[in-house]
Amino acid sequence: MAYDEKTRLSQILDEHPWLEQELPRRYPELKKLDNPAGRFMFRRMNVKDASRFSGIPAEKLLEKLERVIAEVEGQK
Repeated sequence: MAYDEKTRLSQILDEHPWLEQELPRRYPELKKLDNPAGRFMFRRMNVKDASRFSGIPAEKLLEKLERVIAEVEGQK
């Protein structure tokens, strides 16, 4: 599925629930996801909001998400 900056992270995480654990492991700027409060907030954001929250430009965040999904799901 193609995502854009308006895509809700809850949709992405519902489709790929393992991302909540994988993203903080791979990207230090997403360490805020590594606790319940961070995950709660992150699920309620869209990609643009998460970009501001993490400091990662929206297009780079989308690239990171798509790269991780392709790597992990390509292994299945």
